[in-house]
Amino acid sequence: MSESNLERHFGTERHRILVESLSHVSKEQNQHRCSEEGFIEDVGAGFDRNDEDCQYTYEDGCSDEDESVIESDVVQLARSLERSSTCKPFPNLLFALLYILIHGPHPMGESNLSFIWFMLQSAGHSVPSLSKVRKFLLPGFVPSLKFLSPDRYPFYYNSMRSTLSSCLGKRKIARDLTRYPVVTSIYKEVFHGKRWNTDPRFFTPMITTNDIPVFLRECVAFSHPQFGMTTAFIVKFFQKGDDVELYFEGDLLLDARQFKIAVPDSTIYFLPVNTRILFGRTEQCISLITSVEQKPTDIVQWEAATDSFKRFSSEETAQYLSPHPFKAKAAGRRVVTVPLVLFSDDTSGNKSKKWHKFESWSFMLAGLPRNLNAKHENIHFICCSDQMDALGMSGPIADELTGLEMDGIEVYDAYLNEQVLVIAPLLCIICDNPQASKLVNHLGGSANKFCRFCMADRDTSPCLVCEERSLQQSLQQMEIIRSQRTEALREQHRTLYGVREVSNPLLHVPSDLYRCLPVEVLHIIPLGICKAFLKDVMPKLSPTQKREVLARIRAFNHSGFKVKIHGNVCYHYQSFVGRDYKAWMQMAIFILSPYLSNGQLIVLVNLSKVFQIAYCSFFELSKAEAWHQICVDFVHSIRDFMPKMLRKQKVHYILHLVQCMQDYGPSSSFCAERPESFNSNIRMQNIFGNKQAPSRDIAVHFAVIEHLRFVCEGGYYNDKESCDIGLHDLYYSNQVQRFLNSAPSKELNAHKAIYTAATARMPSGACDQFMFLKVTITELGVESTLEQILKMDPPYDVIVHLGSLMDGKLQQFKAVMSHTVELVHAGNYIELDPPFCEFKYGQLLTTIKSEAGHTYCLVQGFEAVEQPDGQPLVNSFDCPLYYLSRKLFTVDSSAIVRAVSMVHECGSSCKLQDAELFQNVEREEMATMQCVLKHDWTLPLFCYNVYCIL
Repeated sequence: MSESNLERHFGTERHRILVESLSHVSKEQNQHRCSEEGFIEDVGAGFDRNDEDCQYTYEDGCSDEDESVIESDVVQLARSLERSSTCKPFPNLLFALLYILIHGPHPMGESNLSFIWFMLQSAGHSVPSLSKVRKFLLPGFVPSLKFLSPDRYPFYYNSMRSTLSSCLGKRKIARDLTRYPVVTSIYKEVFHGKRWNTDPRFFTPMITTNDIPVFLRECVAFSHPQFGMTTAFIVKFFQKGDDVELYFEGDLLLDARQFKIAVPDSTIYFLPVNTRILFGRTEQCISLITSVEQKPTDIVQWEAATDSFKRFSSEETAQYLSPHPFKAKAAGRRVVTVPLVLFSDDTSGNKSKKWHKFESWSFMLAGLPRNLNAKHENIHFICCSDQMDALGMSGPIADELTGLEMDGIEVYDAYLNEQVLVIAPLLCIICDNPQASKLVNHLGGSANKFCRFCMADRDTSPCLVCEERSLQQSLQQMEIIRSQRTEALREQHRTLYGVREVSNPLLHVPSDLYRCLPVEVLHIIPLGICKAFLKDVMPKLSPTQKREVLARIRAFNHSGFKVKIHGNVCYHYQSFVGRDYKAWMQMAIFILSPYLSNGQLIVLVNLSKVFQIAYCSFFELSKAEAWHQICVDFVHSIRDFMPKMLRKQKVHYILHLVQCMQDYGPSSSFCAERPESFNSNIRMQNIFGNKQAPSRDIAVHFAVIEHLRFVCEGGYYNDKESCDIGLHDLYYSNQVQRFLNSAPSKELNAHKAIYTAATARMPSGACDQFMFLKVTITELGVESTLEQILKMDPPYDVIVHLGSLMDGKLQQFKAVMSHTVELVHAGNYIELDPPFCEFKYGQLLTTIKSEAGHTYCLVQGFEAVEQPDGQPLVNSFDCPLYYLSRKLFTVDSSAIVRAVSMVHECGSSCKLQDAELFQNVEREEMATMQCVLKHDWTLPLFCYNVYCIL
């Protein structure tokens, strides 16, 4: 590190904290020891610090914004030991750390663990034996259960009941869990979807208002704004959008005497035909109608078809007013509904990813927001086996799902701080297409009836959505197949119906399994259609065209992109993974358009629009019809221009995409990308196991991790016992969270200024050069950069502002944190908050911090290109056009919302040419001739990339 950087570090708050923390640990290192076994209590005792021997070095490129183990953990541990000297249920702090090390989700090999033990013992520490730490049993631990498959193969199973109990016992999970349907026209989560909002199986059956429990299917008296004091029969409790208050939906029961309705009995109640969806706040419920005299004993309903009243029979009245089945089961407890999302997949059991395949089951809580369900700590392992498929292990899963929905389970709710009865119905199952077909006894994509959603025929109706499949219909078809006398007739009927008659426990779950398997976007679009399109196009390109494609990719500005393409797309596209295809689809239309035929271009434009829909961050119900039409247009373009792809099952599934988004929210709510990344944890457990009983070893390891998290987060075990504050603080230290839960640095260091919005950053690594107004921004000093800007005759207000900046002491930064807490680099195209400036988009030129500590961003604005009627002008790809104006302005750093993607509209002066590029080859810089795209930046026309995933 340079001398100036070192001096700057010595003056920072971080340096002061480091010095204090090290000195504090040094003084206390001999004061916390366990008298019984001699285990070291203070982690500081493990540091031998001889100032003459210990030298702290600072590498170039290191800044005060880098993460520090000492700052984030040693100080916190020292303070926690001041508060509590014990780590119950562990003997001491060192024992707890070693236990976490052994049972983490990323295990170590035997040789590594042995070396760590040798290192600690050589340093003079009294360390428990490795076998003792391994055999330590956490209190309240529920071991994995052993089951046998129909083929008599054993496998081990982690009960969903015990996992649910752990989840509800964690305060941060119970606090963020959505327990009621949310009614909104903009779907952002799975609990916004139509499935949760319309199926009574997912309704939480009760609330408590004024200390009175109120269940569904009960009559309540409340004050109606139009009819005054009246009665309602409750059918649903729900929330509205972001409103935290609860509402109820019910049938309004009106007294016939009040409206002078001519009916034989004046005490009859009248149920209007079109008053089903009437809303009233639950706080308006005055009392529960409990006495027989107050309940409606006779009901009539107006029938518009016959223009008359229809009296309910005594049986119809009793059925209509029958109590909710869980009212008796609740026995005075609250009842909470927690729908589940299952995930099934196969994963390799070794590093080569070729042999020893494992089938696995896991689940998530559907009520958690997407950002929480994406964390590995909230994906819960159930079972796995290398001896049988997922269907062979589904017996205990089906039994437990049935019990969780029909009977419920009593658990402790850390949010309500009481025992509750939890109902856990199955909402959906996430898996790839072959697995989904197997789980519903469908023949799969090679069958003539190749769709598991409808009865579409591969030869006659691949572009149509046909009669919808249902569980009841399929069970009848399987019975017909079984009733055939010969194998030839059975095979004929299998082809006719597209199902097979094998035994399947999942078909007896209370859910309709055909509605529980949504379109899985990852395997259908990026790994399916996108891969097939490249496979059709790339081999037809000449070597010269492939060099030009690579040149266009290198010249593409990746502003707003989450990831970049790695590898040569022209040759290695068949080896790409999901994230590579996602990055490719965001730019494919701009890269390949010069090399495609008219038909191929139409297909790619429609595919890009479908990709935009599939990876949207929210789903607007009002756009459902228009989005479905986009999917239909794509399938029709495949039929017209690339008919060979039409026979693929994945192309037809695009027709069902929008319906699945209506049922379950945006596709990210039911996408397999994040759960599939959890497979790496399963693989690691097997790699470092003894391979003798992998199903048992993996299940037990995940059960230990689950219970370890529960105990460390303060969950109650052994009749209201919980861990000590020392263990609690240890668990929430940055390094333990990073190791045990793979928590990102942004969350762990959220309290630091550098991870808050509008903060200037100096990330390591060189910043790409870019052009604006013929000025190249490089690593020049801030004064030189400002002087160059002033020479380009910017607007007067910018001149005045820059002049005032140059008079003071300034610091130039390469990046700034946006309003959405994303790092935006100089040269990126950005979206701006409208209240702060007149431009919606611009290019970030530089970030400057004044001596007073205020952060300014110099931006060059984009102006929209409009048609005569004022509507935005779009290019042939439906992307709005903008031109980069000569208007420079400064904004506060808090005005930057996020980085966006802008694509230069190349003209004839933007040319592809050979140029000499320098690359590091075996530590030597060598020059090679490569094709490059030279943009003519004097052409200021750009288009906004609507296909970029924000």
